[in-house]
Amino acid sequence: MNWLREHKILTAIVSVLLVLTMIIAFSNSQIGNSTYLGRTIAKAMTFVQEPVSNAGSGVKSGIGGILQFRSILKENERLKEQVSDLNREIIKMRLTEAELEELRSLSDILGYEDISLRYSYATANVIAMDGSNWFNLFTINAGTDDGIYKDAVVLNGDGLIGRVLEAGPDWSKVISVIDESNSVSFIVFRDMQLLGILSGDGKGSLEGYMIDPDAAIIEGDLLITSGIGLYPEGIPIGKVTGVEWNNDTLLKTVTIEPSAYFKNLKKVTVLIKK
Repeated sequence: MNWLREHKILTAIVSVLLVLTMIIAFSNSQIGNSTYLGRTIAKAMTFVQEPVSNAGSGVKSGIGGILQFRSILKENERLKEQVSDLNREIIKMRLTEAELEELRSLSDILGYEDISLRYSYATANVIAMDGSNWFNLFTINAGTDDGIYKDAVVLNGDGLIGRVLEAGPDWSKVISVIDESNSVSFIVFRDMQLLGILSGDGKGSLEGYMIDPDAAIIEGDLLITSGIGLYPEGIPIGKVTGVEWNNDTLLKTVTIEPSAYFKNLKKVTVLIKK
């Protein structure tokens, strides 16, 4: 007893350790039983273990989600590539249809019997222009190697474009009818007895005058080449948008909207004498 009194702290520590040992031993034997204490200990252990278990599941779920997300991204990129390929094919098809339609129009223009008998033709792409908003002067990718020569007539599916100003082996410069220095003789499609001369007005349109001051030309009349000079007869030039009497020249003047659109020329045809 004297020893216990002298060693109170050590005695207390040993007692606590013995009690804890007995509790742990008893707990292990009762965890699987249906006693109140067993159930309480089981709940306590479940409470402690559940967050750990959930954390593990969360990690697994997170990794799976990341892998699935990466798979979706790859699939999305693959679909984007397929869409791009399809868009390119659609564009090619549309370009092909546009070219076919243009060639049909060219065929209609060249359908005049006189032209088809007297001329062959070369089709060319516009590759450069003089820098203005209008195609007064531009370059095409066909030349003397294709049979093209100076003053050869140039047209497209809409009508008259102009003439070749100069030609090299694989290129030609074309001066269009909307240029002020390029004059063309025309007749009125409605009445081919009505004759006139026109040239460019420097603003992308055409202006001209009638040889006969009493010519009954009216707004909306279609003008075609007369066959006098360089240009063969029957090529559409444009539509009359205005008619006025000029007191100074005593001539009836006309303003004309060209049949061809001179702000976006891409392909032209050059007539070549056989």
